Amino acid sequence: MKRRDFSTFGLTALLAGMVFPAFPSTGFSEQRKPSIPALPDQRKLWSWIKRLNSFGPRLTGSPAQARAIDYLAGELRGMGLEVKRDQLTMRRWMPRTTAFKLSNGDVIEVAAPFPYSGLTPPGGISGKMVLFNGRVQAFEKARGKIAVVTVKRRDLAAFLELVTNRRGSLPEGIDFPKAVTTPLITGLLGVPIDKAREAGVLAVVCIFEGVSEVQLKGQVLPFTTPYWGLPAIWVAQSEGERIKAAIKHGLSGRLTLDGTLKDVATDTIYAVLPGSNLLETIIINTHTDGPNACEENGGAGILALAHYFSSLPKSARNRSLVFVLVTGHFQLPQFGRHGNQATATWLEMHPELWDGKPGHAKAVAGATIEHLGCTEWRDDFAKGHPAPTGKPELDLIYTSNKSMSDVYIAAARGRKKVRALIVAPAAAQVMLGEGQPLYASGIPTISSCPIPDYLCQVLPGGGLDRLDPDYAFQQVETFARTVDLLDTMPRGEIGIVPFNLSTVIGDLL
Repeated sequence: MKRRDFSTFGLTALLAGMVFPAFPSTGFSEQRKPSIPALPDQRKLWSWIKRLNSFGPRLTGSPAQARAIDYLAGELRGMGLEVKRDQLTMRRWMPRTTAFKLSNGDVIEVAAPFPYSGLTPPGGISGKMVLFNGRVQAFEKARGKIAVVTVKRRDLAAFLELVTNRRGSLPEGIDFPKAVTTPLITGLLGVPIDKAREAGVLAVVCIFEGVSEVQLKGQVLPFTTPYWGLPAIWVAQSEGERIKAAIKHGLSGRLTLDGTLKDVATDTIYAVLPGSNLLETIIINTHTDGPNACEENGGAGILALAHYFSSLPKSARNRSLVFVLVTGHFQLPQFGRHGNQATATWLEMHPELWDGKPGHAKAVAGATIEHLGCTEWRDDFAKGHPAPTGKPELDLIYTSNKSMSDVYIAAARGRKKVRALIVAPAAAQVMLGEGQPLYASGIPTISSCPIPDYLCQVLPGGGLDRLDPDYAFQQVETFARTVDLLDTMPRGEIGIVPFNLSTVIGDLL
């Protein structure tokens, strides 16, 4: 897969205003308030979240992720579901030693390796350093040298304002924060490592400006680039100033990024819970890979919903429910398709469960659960560390049409802890989270994707202390009501995904 498949943010954002039509009104009305006595309680949900976190960072293809997948499969089988596996293969990059040292002996602290950038010999690579202060147009002047590139923080709020249409909020009045310092968007836009390689650069040092050293430490960003064969690292702004001073004094640097690159297997698991109508399905999905307690704990939510719906008699389920837990979110170039995220691979492999062609079931709706229970922490660059704000993290809820927005609002009614911003993706290619492939495939969706500052960060203890068990439970309870409502709604009331030119554009790029 080419890098540009996952670098279309700017193009699609520019087109968003032209291609996104107004939502049609479907006239949804809540016919009943679903009762969910069989939903596992908060204690049980929290035990699943803690168990997933206990495996450690579960990056794609890692032994920890494999153990987590086996655990999830075992829990689903214990509920009486037949669990099926898609065994996939990938080339896994795994760093062992990451270091940077100046020729005068000074050690520069590395915040994180640049994922899938490249590897060095065990002794590292030495060379003169060349500074690129800001956006790089060409790397030729760093041929045979180490390129040092400054990267200025881009706020998530500005990105979301550009690429989403606001539909509503719970409670009323919630809006995008003025500035959100999460490294996510900056990391995803990243540095063009491929251009540096083509120019004959030895290695790349990326200085992340505007984020504290504590906030940057252990970030696994980006996860949207393939293996480039050119080692690169992230360093914080304070360390970057030391590197800039060293360049002025003519010092060289030695970058070490020793590790392995090998083929491994990794599984997507799924289970079908039949309903009375076998020709219509609702897809409930998440992913299983991530570096900490919140990313990804959506599997715990899947277990709760599977337990609830499997406890009902088949006659009480109108449509078949398809529970999908995909691998590959943290290596999208190997598992995405046509610029879409990892669930796209599962959709491609199992059209019989969703595309509605002759002999196939039709997915009338989808629900995506990710990042349960996050509390809000905000980075204070001046103080040098992030701190809790005392609020639940903003829950970004993508809905594909007005009817789906109404469903979510009805399902969340009565919640005591809710801080949700309901948005429509302005274009399929700029939608965040694993609900994106469903939306891009024309499946009406309700997708939860909170984006805390620590979302992609390896943290001590997985950052479990940053999660609120009660908030997580209320999020899952809302999705139980959501699926219950969707299961009883006529297809005409659920509506469709509006025509979206960005899907076509993604296929062409």
